[in-house]
Amino acid sequence: MFRNAAPVILVLGLLAGATSGDELASPSQWLSDSIAPGSVIQSGKNPRLSKTRGLATEIISITPLDDVKLDAVGVLPAVVAGLPAQFWGDSPSSTLSRLLRQHNDLALPEIVNLTHRVLLAELDVPIGHSQDGDMLLARLDHLLAAGALDQAEALLKRSGTPNADLFRRWFDVGLLTERAQQACATMLGDPGLTPALQARIFCLARSGDWGAAALTLTTATTLDQINQEDSALLSRFLDPELFDGEPDLPAPTHLTPLVFAMREALAMPRSGKSLPLAFLHGDLRGFSGWRDRLSASERLVRAQAVPAFVLLDVYTEAKPSASGGIWDRVQSIQTLISALEAGDNPAISKAMVAAYAEMAKVNLEFALADLLLPQIEVVPLTEEATTVRFHLSLLHKNAAELAPRFAGESQQDRFLVAVIRGDLANIVAENDLQSAIRDAFLGTPVDTQLLRDAKRGRSGEAILKSFAQLYASGSSDPVAVETVLSVLLQAGLINEARRIAVELVVLDRRAAI
Repeated sequence: MFRNAAPVILVLGLLAGATSGDELASPSQWLSDSIAPGSVIQSGKNPRLSKTRGLATEIISITPLDDVKLDAVGVLPAVVAGLPAQFWGDSPSSTLSRLLRQHNDLALPEIVNLTHRVLLAELDVPIGHSQDGDMLLARLDHLLAAGALDQAEALLKRSGTPNADLFRRWFDVGLLTERAQQACATMLGDPGLTPALQARIFCLARSGDWGAAALTLTTATTLDQINQEDSALLSRFLDPELFDGEPDLPAPTHLTPLVFAMREALAMPRSGKSLPLAFLHGDLRGFSGWRDRLSASERLVRAQAVPAFVLLDVYTEAKPSASGGIWDRVQSIQTLISALEAGDNPAISKAMVAAYAEMAKVNLEFALADLLLPQIEVVPLTEEATTVRFHLSLLHKNAAELAPRFAGESQQDRFLVAVIRGDLANIVAENDLQSAIRDAFLGTPVDTQLLRDAKRGRSGEAILKSFAQLYASGSSDPVAVETVLSVLLQAGLINEARRIAVELVVLDRRAAI
């Protein structure tokens, strides 16, 4: 009799807490809001990750930090991130938290790169800031919205012993990377961290304590502490053989990482809707169909959540058996690789132009620059392919060195080289976009509130707000362009301003955003 007393008492204790109106009472609260649709604005890793090995599998370890200021926690020292330590100035932390959570799927590559550095940097908390950790949570939420799970995990690791809010996000990351063992062990050792009974049942089962998991589920279902939808899924997860031959459960009304992890483990069909970025990492581990792996790799590389070579691994996995859409991109890359391997210069030129056009359809030109440019630096090319090579050089991390070598004689080519070199004094702009860029770099932009904020030390707030204004304008408002570049220059981020200016011209997302 006494052998069963402890599990029963523990279950009843957890259920009592759930009925008291605390966090366990609402299933929607046990999951962080980081991957909810409302958080998205609509308008040093391993040197090699193969298609079979997927993402890095380092197990996160949590170590306490003495007197840690959570909102100052980062994995990159400010100097390494290329940011001033007092990046936030005296901006209100509530405003910064709101801005940090904003994610845009169509942001320019350099804006994504800079934003990730801001999210991961060790920066001083805002002057007058009261420590509450919400800025850290906002940074984590943005990383999860962007599918940057490894980066979010590293930030969580650096934050020290988790509180309930941090634990929810750690548990989410563990579920989506199939690295939930340690989070589960921590939860089972400290029931106060349990975000919901569903999570505890899952972790009990994962730890091998199937009896306690089943008891908790039965008791919670009987007392209506778990809804019927979750109860049905958990029942199948605990004993799938019991439901052999029965139809799959319908698609969930609210897809959480826990629901997703259990449905994937049971090989249940997906809803057909586009998954949030954070849910896509499982498709890179080689168990999904090729079409799913292709889609996942394109979206995650575009978000800079994984490196570009992951995309190349998946593109070269097999021969496409269909045409149109993603299959045309796969074929164009494979044709280009074959031409490069054969050393056929006319074929290389033709394939380059086709591959660039295909990658541009999904805003992945920058990835092609990283993958292709080293192999075509000295290849004789046609005029059209030479223009492609110049554009790729502008999108490369070594643009200042490479672009002048490949520039043509057109006014736009000369303008772009002048931008990347930072020498616009003798360049005449030929359109409104070029005029806005030139005025910003020559120090004669329009006077805006954001520029004034940057001048008085609120660089971070001004930069994030200027990005939001650029998205809202469709990247077509000269004032928004001038403001972004001027604010970056005021903050000392000169190279970043140059790269963003070049991308505004070369990538021209104005019609897409």
